[in-house]
Amino acid sequence: MTTILSFLVVIGIIIFVHELGHFLAAKLSGVRVEEFSLGFPPRMFSKTIGETKYQLCWIPLGGYVRMSGMLDEGFDEKYDPDDPRGFVAQTLIRKLFIITAGVLMNILLGFMIYSGIIWHVGVSELSGTTVTLVSSDYPAAAAGIQEGDKIFEINGEPVETWQELTAAIRPRAGLPTIMRWQRGDSTMSVEITPATVPEMNMNTLETDTIGKIGILGSIVTEPAGPFSSMKYGALEVWWVLKLSGKSIYALITGKAKLKQVLGPIGIAQASGETVRSGFVSFMSFIALISVSIGFLNILPIPMLDGGHLVFILVEAVIHRRIPDKLKVNLMKIGLAGLLLLITVVSYNDIVRLFSD
Repeated sequence: MTTILSFLVVIGIIIFVHELGHFLAAKLSGVRVEEFSLGFPPRMFSKTIGETKYQLCWIPLGGYVRMSGMLDEGFDEKYDPDDPRGFVAQTLIRKLFIITAGVLMNILLGFMIYSGIIWHVGVSELSGTTVTLVSSDYPAAAAGIQEGDKIFEINGEPVETWQELTAAIRPRAGLPTIMRWQRGDSTMSVEITPATVPEMNMNTLETDTIGKIGILGSIVTEPAGPFSSMKYGALEVWWVLKLSGKSIYALITGKAKLKQVLGPIGIAQASGETVRSGFVSFMSFIALISVSIGFLNILPIPMLDGGHLVFILVEAVIHRRIPDKLKVNLMKIGLAGLLLLITVVSYNDIVRLFSD
């Protein structure tokens, strides 16, 4: 039950924020909004306020804002292209604003959550070179390194920060390495061979081998003010966007496998795990999924915001409208592709679930 409820909270917040972006942008641009829907039919309940029907539907895998004069998920070609309050009659800038507003809201949500978390908990980093934890399964323990030891030299090169220490050890997987450290008033030295450990390279999304000796340093948390928190929040968003882009590239080039992608079931399972880990972990997960879904939505795939964006830009270049029949066919192909993708990743989620 916790998993289901947490999933509904995560996906509900993200969908609502996304569609709210489209809704507000349309209203600000003077476009008539006919429907604001969270979820896909069948309808749970609806209420019409003014010119807009607001509804909640049973299938919580998306939502939509139906505007006058726009060919959308309903594939309805019956609209008045000359309606001054219709989408098609708007300027290029307004169309771009309306279409991208959902993605921008998802990114903004992620930025606000990340910034709020950093403002609340501060910025944590490893400080100095004093060992605070030694893993019994790695070479450091066998070499006699203990908690409280302060490492100051690797292969004759001084190290003053944990980053320098890590940078010196990582490339030496399987290579004998001379390490010197301070224990109380004594200086100690040993030849140690870092273990070879596979690790995902976040720049290439390929698995590299690195050297590890099994130690952890002192973690220091510094408070962050509002402006500093926003800076770190923006960096977190940029990291997620960059990782999303590299992940898509890796899937296209075959460097990553589709079975690694989380589907609805996988996201639900992760939602339950993070909510049990605490409020900060849960909110961080919402920020991650919000930014990731925002990125996916702007990809140039018919049925997604990126597909509509391509239609708008092509029409601006050729100075005429793309035939609605062609748009509908492309959108149907896009829908079929998305449904196939959801089916495949959901199957992989189920296989993972029962193999754990």
